[in-house]
Amino acid sequence: MGDMIYIENDWRYFAYIAAGIIFILFLASALVLGRYTATSSVVPISVGKTTGRALIIDNLIAIGMLLALAPVAVVSYLNYRYFKSVEVNLPRFLRDVLQSTDSGLILPAALLEASKQDYGPVSFQMGIAMTKFSMGHEFSQSVMEATEKLRHPYAPQVGQIISEAYSSGGKTHEVLSSSVNLFNDLEQYNEQRQSELKPYTQLVYISIGIYLIIAIIIVNNFIGPFISASAIQGTKTFGNLKIPLGGESYFLSIFYISALIECVFAGLVAGKIVDRSAPSGLRHSLVLIAITVVAFSALGAVIGYRALP
Repeated sequence: MGDMIYIENDWRYFAYIAAGIIFILFLASALVLGRYTATSSVVPISVGKTTGRALIIDNLIAIGMLLALAPVAVVSYLNYRYFKSVEVNLPRFLRDVLQSTDSGLILPAALLEASKQDYGPVSFQMGIAMTKFSMGHEFSQSVMEATEKLRHPYAPQVGQIISEAYSSGGKTHEVLSSSVNLFNDLEQYNEQRQSELKPYTQLVYISIGIYLIIAIIIVNNFIGPFISASAIQGTKTFGNLKIPLGGESYFLSIFYISALIECVFAGLVAGKIVDRSAPSGLRHSLVLIAITVVAFSALGAVIGYRALP
């Protein structure tokens, strides 16, 4: 875990701006290729086009979403891993420090010894703090600066605990022991919560899979044959509704774009529920969008083949 990095705000904003530019470029390209006019249809990209051309335009939007969300997803996931590493390693670091002080080391020496172990960002920042202390900096200030750089809500509390243990003298064991027990309980709670909520990620994938299956069945087995039968009979109605220009490709685009939107929000929901961070769920959105592209590309190929004479 020593290779954990945290992406600062400047780089995060750069990723957001890049995502917006990429998506706008791909969306504009799709609208230009589709010769969209604002009054033509609520689904502009497929109207009046063959299924193959409509699918290419739809895929442009999907690929634009993939490329736009990718940098944001990477930044969000790296920061999530950083926070998770700090959260997991803080209790372990405190336990190591407690064991070292019980074996006879003074607190600064115990902190220095624990920082030599692989506790990710915690080891790195505490190592810097002990280096500052050895150069004459005040102990509590060095520790608090290190914990603030960890950017986790637990970290300042750990810094205060270590400072209190240092100033308590002979009560170092009691202060550290009670803190270790507290953080052990928090660690167990987080692990239990993670294991209980993890199935919700699978539920998100299952829900998208069900949506794709239903969409494919409706377009391929219901709408397609109905439109073909209507064309043979010389009618252009779908029940009481007029069949839109573009036929199957029109309905294909409706389900396609709807699925893409659902993939984005499904990933965000999964991240919020399981990881407590909605942006960290964008990695699931990327996977779901890729699955959707494959599914609708295959459906478009089937429709195009069926349309051949």
